[in-house]
Amino acid sequence: MSERDDLTITTFRNIIIAILYWATGKLSFAFFQQDSIVTVTIFIPEGIALASVLLYGYRALPGIFFGQLILALSSGLTLSPAFGISVVNAIEAAMAYKLFEYFKLNRTLSSFRDIVGLILLIILVLQPFSSLFGNAVLYLSHLTKGSSLLQNIFFWWFGNVVGQLLVAPMILLIYFNRQNSEFFKYLYTVLFFLLFNYILQVVLDINNTSLLLIIELPISIYLATISLPYATVATFTLIISSLFFFHLGIGTFAYGADQADKLININFFSLSNIMLVLIVGIIFKEKEAALARLHALAHYDQLTGVPNRRVLGDEIRHCVYIFEKFKQESMICFIDIDNFKSINDKYGHIIGDKLLKEVTERIKLSIRSTDRLIRLGGDEFILILNNVDIEQTKLTLSRVTDSVNMIEYID
Repeated sequence: MSERDDLTITTFRNIIIAILYWATGKLSFAFFQQDSIVTVTIFIPEGIALASVLLYGYRALPGIFFGQLILALSSGLTLSPAFGISVVNAIEAAMAYKLFEYFKLNRTLSSFRDIVGLILLIILVLQPFSSLFGNAVLYLSHLTKGSSLLQNIFFWWFGNVVGQLLVAPMILLIYFNRQNSEFFKYLYTVLFFLLFNYILQVVLDINNTSLLLIIELPISIYLATISLPYATVATFTLIISSLFFFHLGIGTFAYGADQADKLININFFSLSNIMLVLIVGIIFKEKEAALARLHALAHYDQLTGVPNRRVLGDEIRHCVYIFEKFKQESMICFIDIDNFKSINDKYGHIIGDKLLKEVTERIKLSIRSTDRLIRLGGDEFILILNNVDIEQTKLTLSRVTDSVNMIEYID
């Protein structure tokens, strides 16, 4: 790809990021009616910005900067404070990218360390920086009062934390698992949880946040044990639909008098859902991966990758079962490598291991997919040929012998 093409793609990408930032910012502000500049509403653009910079690096910063600038100007701020807040958000995004690299966190969020690292980075570094310096810009521009500064810092921090935790992990998990995901499954997930939330909040008129959490959270967590990307989409659906119901004056969070208290309740509800789904989901995923590794260690030879002697009993029982049910004969052949010990003594174990792997690969290429090669240990192998007769066995063993005998020297 030429530099011109790369520049065109980067420019187009930044335009998309800026548009998404502005549009989702307007959407976030549409969920509440409040006169103050700083509110505790869930700020979705922060999640867009974080995901963008983790996916595309520093090249995404112009899109984040101009997206925030346009959003601030279209929301009534003058150029000076709008520019200052946009600079703060761009620096925050750059910090996120740099810190992700520094702590060697993986953007795929494939481990417990990656998930917890992202959560701590957002809560303890990115949003404290953003809320402190963003409010400093507003205070120096005489747009907020000193008496409300601490409250504004908390509101900014809380809304942005939930926005980043809600959106950024979802985008990253969907992006890096896109080959194993299906669009219609995401669509069914959205529709199911939208209907589920509507029934609980509107039809059944549940007015207690804790009760709503107790009912919805186990289902979200169960989905997280199956697929973390789908679970983050489910959580996003629950939270956005809750905000929409709240905006219409219905649902669980419409009860109460104070607008800020209602939004804080939504934020706590959202934060509980997000963090538990992410943490439980990744713990379960790592548990499954660990069990798979233990199974591989127990049943497969680590040098050659073929099944080990623990599998032999099961394979023999399978041969007996196939014969009794289908009358298909199997042959069990013993293979060893002549003079292997002298090769190890002369050239060393590294060369001996290389020879074993080469022999294994040649045998695997000489047999059918229905046959099984098992390493007993050392230079000894068992070859199980399924559904064969004497003549077929001779032909197969001849191919195996010829392929192995072609190894004339060791590199």
